[in-house]
Amino acid sequence: MTAPLRARPDLDVPASRHTLNVADAVDQGRRGTASWVERELAHGSKVFYKGWLPDGRRPDQHWLTGPAGPRGARDALVSGQMEFLDIPTAIERSGGTADGVIGLYRGEVERALDDQWPTIAMTQESPELPMADNPALVSEYVTWEAGFDALAQRWPVRLLCQLSVPLESETSVWETVAVHHRDVVDGFWSATADDAGIWSPRGDLDAHVARRFGAAVHGALRAARRRDECTDLHVDLSAIDFMDVACAQILMLAARSAPDGQQMVLHGGPRFLRRLFDAVGRPVSVRESEDAR
Repeated sequence: MTAPLRARPDLDVPASRHTLNVADAVDQGRRGTASWVERELAHGSKVFYKGWLPDGRRPDQHWLTGPAGPRGARDALVSGQMEFLDIPTAIERSGGTADGVIGLYRGEVERALDDQWPTIAMTQESPELPMADNPALVSEYVTWEAGFDALAQRWPVRLLCQLSVPLESETSVWETVAVHHRDVVDGFWSATADDAGIWSPRGDLDAHVARRFGAAVHGALRAARRRDECTDLHVDLSAIDFMDVACAQILMLAARSAPDGQQMVLHGGPRFLRRLFDAVGRPVSVRESEDAR
């Protein structure tokens, strides 16, 4: 095996994480993915890439190794720093089940660690799953994404899930964003959640992203209900730069639809947001934290 590349000393290697990158256009998604892969190669990570290949094409003929791809991708395929697996083969090897998918990824991680790679980066292209036609697949999908979280928590692994909106059904987009509410990047807004369960949306929230923002809110509420302790959702508003009426309505409607006993607790944020929430109708299930008063 070619010796693992050393990370450049001037590059800070990021911590393990499991992120969703949302793109409104295929080219936009490719640019984001290329940048991510290029950084990981520079960090000295072992990169596992799963993507779609047109019939008869080889991995070295994928867009990833062409002019639009990251620098060093073609050389990384040759040296073994990056491995490409086409998605149909990945489905065949995993059996298409949550346990099979996680087993496939876990095997790759363990093999990379055995080969003494210091960190592992894993990404896959938009899966194009027919969730709208197969509700049972939604449950399977949620389970295997939770398995990805476990991989990132246990080992030095960074996972980037790609979501190309034009290629997926509305149900797939909704469920994908919902399950990734802990770490989602979508154009000019993003969201994260910390270990304490505080959910933090950031950036500009307008009508263009309102439905996806709503999916993330519902995903955060759903995750809070699974906690053994307090099931309230705590939302940190301090990093929101802009929110329009559509997204304010979605946030308040999500809180209104929460089961009895679950509340949405608001922390921080600019004063205009409180006036906006009052204007669209603030339900009794929304309350201010002490630090926001």
